Amino acid sequence: MSRVSKGFRMFGRIVKAVFFLIIFSVIFFLIWRVFSSTKPPESVAGLEINDDLYAAYLEEGEDLRLWRQSQNTLTRGEDNAGYFGASDCVFIPGANQVQLLVRYNNSTIRALAEDYQLASVPSREEELYDITLVLATDLTPDVTEDNAGNDPASVRFIRLHPVSSTSDTKNMYNYRRLVFDLDEGGVSLEDLTESGLLLAVYADFYYNQDIRYDENAYGTLCLYDYLSETLVEKPESEDRRALKNYKKEN
Repeated sequence: MSRVSKGFRMFGRIVKAVFFLIIFSVIFFLIWRVFSSTKPPESVAGLEINDDLYAAYLEEGEDLRLWRQSQNTLTRGEDNAGYFGASDCVFIPGANQVQLLVRYNNSTIRALAEDYQLASVPSREEELYDITLVLATDLTPDVTEDNAGNDPASVRFIRLHPVSSTSDTKNMYNYRRLVFDLDEGGVSLEDLTESGLLLAVYADFYYNQDIRYDENAYGTLCLYDYLSETLVEKPESEDRRALKNYKKEN
């Protein structure tokens, strides 16, 4: 075999290797971009530590219980499919609170402008949405056939407003971490679940300029229902560290 042939084959191998390297690099970049773009900013990623949560941590220590359920993470209604998502929802019975991390895309803001025929697309820096928590509780625990209905004689709905809200943005996504205090509704998360009276928990989204709680929300997410499995977890290491440092910082 001539030196020319050997050199040509070697050149071909190098070109082929470079080609595959470029392909794998592009794939790796796309995968990294997807995961990094959907990872929440640090400012809202972890639990918001407050007095109630810290008191629960002092009482329960490293065994502080967090409840989660696997529910649909995106709104799926015909008019709001994909508008809003729940990146995380954690129930903390010891603190009698729920912490919810919601996310919506910039396209949701453009859809809002179209749905409400606004003169221009609002800025993503604006607090555009009223987000509330709705608890459905059973008034007739001896009758299960009426649990899925909205009859006020059988199901009581309790609407809670967040006691705190933290916002941030990352790439095309907008995030809000909200803390709901169940004491505001005069109920106990632990008592409701242990008694079986808690049927469901929803997050309702309304446009801030069109809040009508007596009508269907702009978007609704189910965060909990009594028929789904509840997972009991402990705080992540970063959350435990933040809890330990809370007293020092306050």
